[in-house]
Amino acid sequence: MHISVIYYCWLYTGVNMVRLITAAFVAAAASGVAAESSLAAAATQEGVCTPSSSQAGDIDCSLNGVCVSGHDDGAPQCKCDAPWSGSACGVMAYAKTTPASGRSLFPESDARNSWNGAIMRGADGVYHCYNPIYPVGELGGATTLMHGTSDKVTGPYAWPKAAAIPIPTLGSFDGPKSVVFTDENNVTKYSLWFGGFVYLADDAAGPWQVIPDFHYPGHNPAPVFHDGAFYTIVSMTTGIMTTPKLESGAKWAVFSSRINATNVPTGWIPEDPDMWVDKRGNWHIVNHAYNPHEWEHCGTSVLSSHFFSRDGKAWDFLPEAIEPYSHTVSYDDGTSHMFVTMERPNLFFDQHGVLTHIHLAADLVTGEEGCGNRTDHAHFGHTPCDNCKVSVVWRAHVHSKSVARSLSLLLL
Repeated sequence: MHISVIYYCWLYTGVNMVRLITAAFVAAAASGVAAESSLAAAATQEGVCTPSSSQAGDIDCSLNGVCVSGHDDGAPQCKCDAPWSGSACGVMAYAKTTPASGRSLFPESDARNSWNGAIMRGADGVYHCYNPIYPVGELGGATTLMHGTSDKVTGPYAWPKAAAIPIPTLGSFDGPKSVVFTDENNVTKYSLWFGGFVYLADDAAGPWQVIPDFHYPGHNPAPVFHDGAFYTIVSMTTGIMTTPKLESGAKWAVFSSRINATNVPTGWIPEDPDMWVDKRGNWHIVNHAYNPHEWEHCGTSVLSSHFFSRDGKAWDFLPEAIEPYSHTVSYDDGTSHMFVTMERPNLFFDQHGVLTHIHLAADLVTGEEGCGNRTDHAHFGHTPCDNCKVSVVWRAHVHSKSVARSLSLLLL
């Protein structure tokens, strides 16, 4: 059916160079996994923690674990919840290798670009990916929402033309995200959030119906269903809003007025939030982050950030500036790839509520060299690492080359 939506997109010019990738985490104990992982190697932590009586996790452990004593040297250390690792439980422990099918969830042979999307698991175990597709040579102006299916979250996905959904031209920074929830009648519902609208379905495959006279606040939503209510981030500086129901005429109220930026290093800009509440009841936000002053050696540039809170109102950020994910991914076909930017993080939890994968939007083309002397979308005289995709997409138009894609990475 036709969905009346405005989907978010980056307003660039270029070709199929940016795609959705999926990173897989293996949910094992966090002991040395990060050191083996090329993704986590760039984000190891130092220091010890301070034990507390709380069973809800410790701040020194990023609320991803508890601080325990009893080691040979007597120093307390963090015991991390899977898939988190590192001395402060701030690094996602990626699998040693991730399936090669996750490198580009939309075929690289298609010259059009994509820039991440929502993935949901249906009751029948089929995975559904909803991804906007941009015209050849563009990274903006999407008018089609592609619907792919797979028996594995990392793909490969089938993208039948008949499943494509026409949408109004999609503006910038507006989804899609998804929330699967149980309504007041104990019925599982599926929701898609993009373009300022929310769409509901009884099945992950659709059909989708827009909620009339209802809009979410802000752009680029980060929705959560928790304790019978819905929450979304308006922006990192504006805060979080909440509403009791997804229905026509429902109103939003302020829940948290600001995401605390204390301890965030000078020059870091967190964006693209994805938010969740863990099994302990702690709140978390993982972001893409960047530094507009970085334009060379992009393989070591700022890439991600993690905020956490006991109540969703007072937020913390470790002064060590630990990055939850980094640039290089190793695949099960023996290859690896350094992605100069990995944006729009979208965490995937399985049917048991276990964090298993992270999906990201990535530039498939730019390497360690960065943007060189380019000045497209420049800051401080140079195109920064996170904007290389803009320049590359434009240049790839001549060659009808895929540049932007969605990735899926496996977490251990």
